[in-house]
Amino acid sequence: MHVLDHLESEHRKAERMLAQLSDSEAGPERNRIIEELDDALRVHMAVEEMFVYPAEKALDAEEVKEANTEHDLARDGLAKLHELASEPGFGAAVDMLTAGIAHHVQEEESDLFPKLRRHAADQLDPLDPEELEQEARRAGAAGELSKDDL
Repeated sequence: MHVLDHLESEHRKAERMLAQLSDSEAGPERNRIIEELDDALRVHMAVEEMFVYPAEKALDAEEVKEANTEHDLARDGLAKLHELASEPGFGAAVDMLTAGIAHHVQEEESDLFPKLRRHAADQLDPLDPEELEQEARRAGAAGELSKDDL
């Protein structure tokens, strides 16, 4: 599977997990979903930051900066999910993270990914998504990856 198609399928997976969290009750199942979402998003963001966004001349510096800022906001949102997992306000934290991710996904899928397909196909086509995820995990523990770690 092409790396960008893989990333788009991960967007759908994250959206499903966020919907599950929105309907969840405090307890072990909610905590499991939070952990799964946290791991998936951290690895996903690391792959984008390490291998996709740097594709030469496909994206301008402002686009990359905005995408990375949105990733930082997602990391903050993930931290809030952990913090509020059994507290009042959890639903609001899920809603805020969901809205931020929806905005980011819309920009990636309608603007950034098409640009990357047009201008960086020679760099992205040979990439294996599973190998990229393994490399991102080797760069740091998935639960502890931050933009600064990269």
